[in-house]
Amino acid sequence: MGKLDKRLLVLSGRVSGHGQKVDLDIQLERLQAWAKTERKGLETLVLSAIGSGLKASRRQLQRLLKLVWEDRVGEIAITYEDRLTRFGQEYLQTLFACFDVTLTVLEPGEEKTPEQELTHDLLALIASFSGRLYGMRSHKQQALVACARQVTAEQEA
Repeated sequence: MGKLDKRLLVLSGRVSGHGQKVDLDIQLERLQAWAKTERKGLETLVLSAIGSGLKASRRQLQRLLKLVWEDRVGEIAITYEDRLTRFGQEYLQTLFACFDVTLTVLEPGEEKTPEQELTHDLLALIASFSGRLYGMRSHKQQALVACARQVTAEQEA
């Protein structure tokens, strides 16, 4: 489980938009409750962010990477696999392994078929890029995402 001696346990939560602030609070509460029972006595740092999982320049992600680089992190706990980044999780896992950092995912999720994974990724990309074009509250963006979900649901059926 990595060398946790005097290194931090980082509890990290992220949501995509301000409308999901309640979800972020729930993530952080779950992480803190988990840490109190499973990692008693460890010094913890809570990082939270509101922003796209596609954006690598998020301030808290950059802070986390710097802490890992400085060998100040022993374990990182997240609620779901895509909370640190939407894509490129394998790169982060390789980096963490180089610094003997354990990544703990509280809800690893179900195994997905390659088709389900691709569909999920495409929906995330459509939502992200259409959000940039039209704004997250735009009716056009919501209609586009609903249409994409309908098309993918028809293909899965």
